[in-house]
Formats: sequence, C-alpha cells, structure tokens
Amino acid sequence: MAAGQRRGRSARALGLSPSLRALAPGGGAAPRPPDDRPVLRLAVSKGALAIELGEPFAIGPLRVTELVVRLAGIRFPVDLSGGVARFRHRRGQLARLVVEAQGTELAGWAAPRLRGFLGDGAPQLIIAPIEDGALVALRSGEAALAFEVAVAPGERALRLLPERARGVGLAAPPHALALQALSMMAGPHGRIVEGAIVLDAAIERVVRLLLPAAGARAPAVAGVQWASVVAEAGRFRAEGALDAAPPALGDRALRALEAAELAGAADELALAGGLDDARRVYLAALERAPRHPEISARLAWIDLLAGERAEGALSTVVDAMPAVDAGLLGGALLEAVGDRDGAFSALARAAHAEPYGPLAALAWLRAARLADALDVRLDALNLGVARAPGLDALRWARIEARLDVADVRGALADAEHLEAAARGAEARHAASRRAAEAFLARGHAADARALFERALRYAPESPDVVAGLARSLRAAGEGRRALDLLARARVLAARSGATAGALDLELGRGLAEIAGDLPAAVARVRAIPPGAPESLEARLLEGRWCAELGDLGGASVALGRLRDAVELALQDRAADPGSARAGSPLVGGPAAVAALLAEAAEIEERSRGDLLAAQRHLGLALRLRPRDPEIAAAFRRVSGELAPQVAPPRGARPSPAPRPHATEQRIEVHVPAPPRRRSIPPEPVVVAPPPAPSPPIARTPAVTAPIAPAPAPRIAPPPAPPIAPRDPGLLDEMPTFDSSDTSTDLPDMPPVPNSVTLAEGQAPFVRAFGVDDELLAERLADRLRADPTDHGVAMALADVLERLGRDLDLLALLSARLEEGDEAARQEVAPRRRGVLARLAARARAEGRAAEAELYEMLLHAELP
Repeated sequence: MAAGQRRGRSARALGLSPSLRALAPGGGAAPRPPDDRPVLRLAVSKGALAIELGEPFAIGPLRVTELVVRLAGIRFPVDLSGGVARFRHRRGQLARLVVEAQGTELAGWAAPRLRGFLGDGAPQLIIAPIEDGALVALRSGEAALAFEVAVAPGERALRLLPERARGVGLAAPPHALALQALSMMAGPHGRIVEGAIVLDAAIERVVRLLLPAAGARAPAVAGVQWASVVAEAGRFRAEGALDAAPPALGDRALRALEAAELAGAADELALAGGLDDARRVYLAALERAPRHPEISARLAWIDLLAGERAEGALSTVVDAMPAVDAGLLGGALLEAVGDRDGAFSALARAAHAEPYGPLAALAWLRAARLADALDVRLDALNLGVARAPGLDALRWARIEARLDVADVRGALADAEHLEAAARGAEARHAASRRAAEAFLARGHAADARALFERALRYAPESPDVVAGLARSLRAAGEGRRALDLLARARVLAARSGATAGALDLELGRGLAEIAGDLPAAVARVRAIPPGAPESLEARLLEGRWCAELGDLGGASVALGRLRDAVELALQDRAADPGSARAGSPLVGGPAAVAALLAEAAEIEERSRGDLLAAQRHLGLALRLRPRDPEIAAAFRRVSGELAPQVAPPRGARPSPAPRPHATEQRIEVHVPAPPRRRSIPPEPVVVAPPPAPSPPIARTPAVTAPIAPAPAPRIAPPPAPPIAPRDPGLLDEMPTFDSSDTSTDLPDMPPVPNSVTLAEGQAPFVRAFGVDDELLAERLADRLRADPTDHGVAMALADVLERLGRDLDLLALLSARLEEGDEAARQEVAPRRRGVLARLAARARAEGRAAEAELYEMLLHAELP
C-alpha cells in the first residue's frame, strides 16, 4: 500500500484529469448542428391561413427573422393535422418579410470578395451602421479607404449610393474605388446605375432561396415593397410588407440621390478608368450645380492623382470649402503646393474627425512627416498610435522619433510590442533586426546588441544579423570580438550563396582600423567585383590604404578604376535613364558618389601630387553635384594651380576679346625697373609713348623710323612726333623698330618709372615701359590678395590673364568675383565668364578631351539666362 494512503480509500489512478466541459450539464456532448432547412409553421389569423417562419434562418450574411405567406382560397373548417406539408404546394401571397444583418458578419462575408483590392490578400474590412446607411472602411498596409453608403429603398430594389469617399495611399480616385468595392461585394446581385449599386428584386431573391429550401412553393410578391430600412446598433434591419407605403428617405439618402443624378455618368466613367472623360463630365456637372462640395472633391481627387495639377485642384476645392476643412484631400493638396503648415492643420482636423481608426492613424502619420519640430512630430505619432495601436508603420515611425529625442525606454517598448505582434519566427526576426539597426544607427550600441542577439534567437545562421552584432560590438569598443563575428558572417554568407560585398567592405574596415593589417584590408576590398553596389567605396578604400602603404602606383590604379566606373555609369544613365536601379554603382545617390570622388582627388593631390588626376576627379564630381560649393571651390583651386603648367605656345599672342566697359578706376602698380636689354628681340617691339598731360589735340599719322642696315655704333632715336590720343588697345599705330638690325645696342629709351599709375584697361601703357604681362599679373594678384574686395584690380587682372591666354586662372578669378561681388559686378563678370567657359569647352573638344568639354558646357548651360 502506498505510504500515507488511508485504509478504505482507493488510490487515485494516474491519468488525465476529467474535462471541465464533460462536467457541464449535458455531459459535454456536442451541440446539435443547426438544421440546413428553414422551419415553417401554420398560423391562423382573422379567418385566414398562413405559413410563417418558425425560427430565424440564415442566408449567407443575412438572417430572415420574419416571413408570412398568406394562403388564399381555403374554406373553413379545414383539417390542419397534416401541418405545413399538406399546404406546401399551394402558391400563396407574401405578406411580410423582415431581414437583418450584423455588421461584423457582413464584413467577414465580404472581405474575401475584396482580395487584392488594395494590396495582396484580403483587406481589413469594417461595415458599421450609421444614420440612413453604413460606414464601409478597409485597409491593407499603408493604404486605407473609407466611405459612407446611403441606402435608398425603392419598391422591391435597394439602391446603395457611396459618398464622402476618402483615403490614403490610393492609386485611383476614392469615389471610383468605393463604387468598385460595393460592386465586388454585391457580385452578380447588383448592377451600376448612375453611380449607384442597385440590388434588383431583393425580396424575390430572398423568398426564392428560403421557401424552396423548406420544400414549399415560392409565393407571389406582387405589391410587396420595402417599408423601412433601419440601421441600429451593430445591425441592419429591412422590412418589406404588402401594400406598404413608400418609406420616407432621410437627408443623407436624398443628398446622395441628387449627387448621383448630377454626376452619375462621370462616376461610371471614372470607374471604367476614363479619368479625362470623367473630369470633363464633372466640370459640366459643376456648371449645373456650382460649388457642389461632393462633385468638387471628386474632380479635385482626379487632378491630384494625375500629377502637376495641384494648384488647379486646390482652386476647385477652395471654391466650395476652405482647404483646411477638406479633410485628407485638402491636406494632400496643400502639401503638394508646398504649404506644409496648412497641410499639417488639414490632416490634423481630418484625423480628429475621422471615425475609422486606421485611416485616422495614417493621417496622423502623414502629418508627423510634415512636422519639423521633434515634439510636434512625436505628439502626432502618439495620437496615431492611440487610434490604431496595431498599425506597424506608426510604431516604426515612433521608434525613430523617440530615439531622436533620446527616449530609449519608450523606443524599446515599441520594439517589444512589434516583436510580440509579429506572427512566426521569420516575422519576429525581421522586427528585431530592424529595431536593432535603428538603435545602432543612432549610437545606442548596448541596446542594439541586445536586439541583434534576440534576432539571432529566431535565425542563428543569418549573416546580416551576425554582421550587425559585430558592428554593435565594435561601436561598444569590443573590436577583437567584432572581427571574429565579421569573419563568421563572411563564412555564413559564402555558405548560403548570398552576396558578400558589404561584408567584405566591413571586414576590410575592421582589418585596417582595428587590427592595423592594411595589406589584408586591401585584399578584402579588392575582392569586391566591379558593378557591385559597394564597388565604388571599395575602390576608394583600396586607393586610400595603398597610399598609406606607400604603393602610390596601386593607389592611382584603384582611384582611376573608381573614376572610370563612375564615368561608365553616367554614360549608361544618359543612354538609358532607367539604368540607375538597384545594383547600379550610382544607387547610393549623386551626393555620396561625389563625396567619394572628392576624397579621391584629395588623395591624388596630397599623396602623388597629380593635379591633373585630381582635376579630373573633381570635374566628374561637379557633374554629379554642379552646385556643391566645396567641390566647386576645390575644382577652382586645383585648376588655378594647374594653369601655369598649361602655357600657351611660344610666340602666340591672343587677340583681346571685346569686353564690357568697366568703371574707371585708377590703379597704382609698383614694378621694378627692368634691366636694359642689350639685343634687339627677334620680333618687332611695340612702344607706346606716355600719355600727354596737355589737352587732346588732333590725331596725326604715326612715324616709323627704320634702322639703317649699315652697322653703326649707336642709333639715334627719331624725333618725337606730335602726340595724339590713341586707343589703348591699338598697338599698330605705335612706333616700331625694324628687326633686321643685328646691333647689340638699343636706341635711347625714355626712363622707366618705378611706379606706374594707370587706368583700368591701359595695360599697353605699362608694356611701353618694358613691363611684361606676366610681371604685371603677379603684381596685380598681390594687390588683389591684399584687398579681395577691390573690383577694379580684379578686372585689370582679368584683362591681363585674358591676354596671356590663362583661361583656367581667368575662370577661377571670374567665378570668385561672381560669388563675392555685388549685383553690378555680377552683371559685368557673368558675360566674360560665359566666354571663358565657351573657349575652354571648344579647346578641350578640339584636343579630344570630351569629358572635360562636357563639364564646361554643363557649367555654361547652367548660367545661360
């Protein structure tokens, strides 16, 4: 006997405990299945015999609660012992019919019929009774649609008229989608007539389904019409009676019928996809009923979804109502025209007034995206989560907002809610991983590590999660452990056959920055193939690390491959604008690629001193970001340093280009006296006499004094002719010397002053004293560096640079004046800068540098008025 067991008591057998359901009354027997045949009974009332429905009977989502069929031509007394079976073959007259439907049952029945309507799968559907109709709302993902249905009963038909349709994330006008949803739910029982879904012969359909199922003959329904349609708490009730008076229609039904008569044809066109024809018919309806709010909204939705018509659509709405009172439509229109504050107000009002929770929550989500202040954004997201706690998009947005305000505890609570709401290991893994990435991106390494570890619980062989855990450990200072995890993630990726470019890039960074093994890091990033999304960054890192190792040739090759890959991608994008898809080297965006090129130019300039390669990198970066000030400044600086290396051919004298008249300003330039030359130059020397202090006199011909061919110990200068005012730009009228003389002595020249005062544009006067343009450019540049705001000195320097043919230096100078000068200076400088760009483009194209020519042409077209 078992210890502790008392005599007289049987030991309790080990086994399953008795079921609580079996202890209930009835012994736990299964309930009797409902009969699939309606129950009928005979009834005698006021000397007439009738067949009635014994208990409610369900027909789909409908439930018939009352049915009375009068049997005519029966004389009393009558034997009723046979029951209904004795009279089932007689054709009676329907006297009364009552049909009810629960909103939840209607939604459960109709949702599968709407599969694929807003997205994949069946949407979440709500059908709720309201006054004189119903509210129909459905959501799938971040797309939601809500509209009201006015029920207008006829004699034996029911008319369903949608109105006030609104939505978020829709690809078609909401009213057209509302009509389509009602049509899909009605199926073959309904037809579209002037923008309404008409359920013809609804009474006949009900009795023909019910009575034959009970073995009785369908009655006559002539004279029976709907007496009332009532929307009560949670259910709909429709009553039909013989010779009943037509029901009185409510305000909602009357308003919907009038709108259908005005715009029913346009509604059918919009449902069929003919939006342009529908728009034209809506405009005609507005002429008949000006400022009709419902028709104005339907027209504005078409213009909004068509694109680039936001202003016209907003004017249509404003004619009928204030834009902030137009609900989601007003918010979308105000956002489209750039009024973010007005759009926020309109969306907030719409969200407060919206009875459908998910749609109100999505409105708050859109309003939060428009808010610049973090507290306002977070308040909007809190209100949205309160309306729809199960909406994932709002939770994710609130996680990011809470992390932005350093509310780590609240963000963790949202992350746990999302993980708990997910169904299945794969969904929970994705939720934990996404939350971990968000925490890591904002520097919360410890919390990110915990979330990555939770994600590994559901997918321990995921290389992405292992790599994320490694990044979080590295951010927390555990670099060695991070390297081990990165190596494991690389092995897992290779085992699964997944692309490992991102892992190779991350592992290369770890080897370089943690282990200090630059050769191994170079090998890792060099293994990333061309065309991969990470290939551009890999080429830059390869070039950077090769330069640090002293392998300048390898660095140059890697950076050249970076530049070639970007140029090829730009050519492909120009040939096919749709080529910048996922996997393209430019998928990171123009700003990121331009930053890579700018760093490559810095490496070329700092490590190798190759200014030409740096200029090519910066020029390519300018093609991606033409208005980036830092890249433009670096390009001007490198081009200015590179300009002296590209000197014009010896003996070439560019002709002065016409330029606008500059403001007269006197500039004093101090130049040293040049040494007296002892030989005659091989080309004619043009000497201009100094300007006379006396008033201008009549012009006289210039005198040319040839040098005698016979050798002479000294050549006397010719007598000075009368001085006449001359154009400073003309040199052909100045006294010249014949170059045929080979004497080593020069004629007596006037003394060269140590200080020259000249007006802008009078550089030939300085050259008359033997000061060449190179020396003058240097002195003017010194003056300009001493006072960068001196516009006169800048323009004089521009003249000298233009004569010297130093167009790159001239471009840098004019670009600086264009950015720093006032409006008058910009008007003077802009035409000259366009001329320089045109010359540079023509020269580059003539010398076969097509990419450089395209850069100059792009800058030129950007400045054309």
